[in-house]
Amino acid sequence: MSPAVIDLSAHLLHGLPALPDAPPDLESALAMARGIAEAGTTTVVATAAMVLPDPALIGLADAARTELAAAVREEGIDLDILPGLELSLDAVAGLDDESLVQCTIGRGGRWLLVALPDTGWPIALPALMQSLEMRGLGIVIAHPERCESVQLSPDRLRDPIGRGALIQVDCSSFGGWHGARAERSAYGLLRAGMANVLASGAHWDRPYPLGLETGLLASEHVLRRTRAELMWMVETGPSRIVAGEPVRSPRMVPVPRGGFEPA
Repeated sequence: MSPAVIDLSAHLLHGLPALPDAPPDLESALAMARGIAEAGTTTVVATAAMVLPDPALIGLADAARTELAAAVREEGIDLDILPGLELSLDAVAGLDDESLVQCTIGRGGRWLLVALPDTGWPIALPALMQSLEMRGLGIVIAHPERCESVQLSPDRLRDPIGRGALIQVDCSSFGGWHGARAERSAYGLLRAGMANVLASGAHWDRPYPLGLETGLLASEHVLRRTRAELMWMVETGPSRIVAGEPVRSPRMVPVPRGGFEPA
């Protein structure tokens, strides 16, 4: 059996309040799920953004996911749909331990998908990570290439990486869907060996690619590694994350080939 190709974040849960990027209804969510499966993904973490601590959103997301999963099975779409929320730092700090575990990626009990603020660097991040570590939790930083502070100074990520954080880059960033600065930052994180896993980051309200191919092609171009090596970023790494296992990521840096390497 081939390994599962796992998309760690696609916003395909329907009908959630105050989330304009969510599909408006089940039919729309089903169309997204079909597109994700046709793009070669076998498992997707159906994320919804929690900006403020809101335990009620966990139940709403579960209900939407259960309804979507049943429709996917009925339609014969070959796609497993897992739970998981994309949390702001405020949401992480404001949730109790039980709620945090329910928010973990795949409900594996270990890894939280955490988005940094769009502007400014969170000086409280080290203390928050230490607190989570004491409770057996770690973080996957979602699409940092879209954050102004990382675009201006990508080395800011080295401290959380040294504390055990994993870095997830959106495949949509490589296609310029978030602007030129996010695209340059995504490529820069690859070159610096700071990108651990890929996700589509697909949203209903924007024409993002529904699969992971854009990110894999970009990684092949930048890192000059075989597709088999790069599949760690969408197979082995994500499978360990959703299972709640420790993750030791290989450091993917460009393979030397001599000559001039453009910046």
